[in-house]
This record gives sequence, structure tokens and C-alpha cells, in this order.
Amino acid sequence: MEDNQTLLEILKFTLPSVIVFLTAYFVIKNQSEENLNKIRIEIQRQNQQTVTPIKLQAYERLVLFLERISPQQLIATHSHPDQTAGSLKFQMIGAIQQEYNYNLSQQIYVSAQSWNLVKVVKEQVIALINEAYNGLEPNATQTDLSKAIIESMIAAGQQPTVIAINYLKAEVRMFFGSTYLIISL
Repeated sequence: MEDNQTLLEILKFTLPSVIVFLTAYFVIKNQSEENLNKIRIEIQRQNQQTVTPIKLQAYERLVLFLERISPQQLIATHSHPDQTAGSLKFQMIGAIQQEYNYNLSQQIYVSAQSWNLVKVVKEQVIALINEAYNGLEPNATQTDLSKAIIESMIAAGQQPTVIAINYLKAEVRMFFGSTYLIISL
């Protein structure tokens, strides 16, 4: 009987202590989780403030890349009097490749679909130049190649670079809203 009474005395002191301990544990745990969530939200907000401008800049750079590799821009930039068609072809394809290599890192910040579209358009423009060149006489001039490229573009109806630029603009609208689009692009 004395063992039971000793056990009851021990329980009188330990049971309230255990209850206080468990209550304190759960209150502190709950507050810690709330604080951790607040910290996560703040870190996400700060990351968003850093990443969003970089991401938007990547879209801008890809639009600039597509503008620079548009056939009419390539012709205007790289054709010179007394130049052969072969020389113009070489310079235009070299410029496309150089611009592409310069913008490779932008794929990190845009969607996979956008980046794949940019790669496909680059290849289409190169193919357009090669096809136009292959249809020329061996002693053709840069004027002959320029005409052949423009005629191919007119026959195709719409330029791949324009389609890609419109896609990138639509993606920017989707990610950032139309307000960003007006300001940045």
C-alpha cells in the first residue's frame, strides 16, 4: 500500500510537469514552424526580386538575337559591294553562330519550349541561306544571294524569326503580365 501511495505522490508531481513540458514543446514547435515559413516566404520574395529582372532580360536578349538573325537584317549588315555570294553566305552563317553562342546562357532563364523554338529558328534561317545559295550559279554575287533569300522569304509567307518573337512575347505576357511586356519589350 505504501508503494501505491508513493507512486501516487510521484505522479502528483510528475504528471503536471509532463503536461507543462508537452504544452511548451508544442507551442514552441508551432512558433518555430511559423517563423521558418515566414523566413522561407521572405527568401522566395527576395529571390523573385533578383530572378525576375534577369529572366526578363533573357527574353529581351533572345528577341534581340532573333532580330539580328532575321534574313533582312543579316543582308543589311553583312552585304558589301563586290562581294561574292559565297562570302556573304559565310559571313551571315558565321554571324548567326556567333550570336547564338553569345546567347547560349539565356536558356537557363526561359522555358524549354522557348529555347527549343530559338534553336529551330536558328537552323531554319541557316537552311534558308544555304538553300538560296545552292540555287545560284557558281559566280553569283551577294546581290544574287540577297534576292534569292528575299524571294524565299516571300514565298514562305511568314518569317520564322517573327513567329518566334511573337511566341516569346506571349510567354513574357503569361509569366509577367501585360504591364511588364509594355515596359520591357
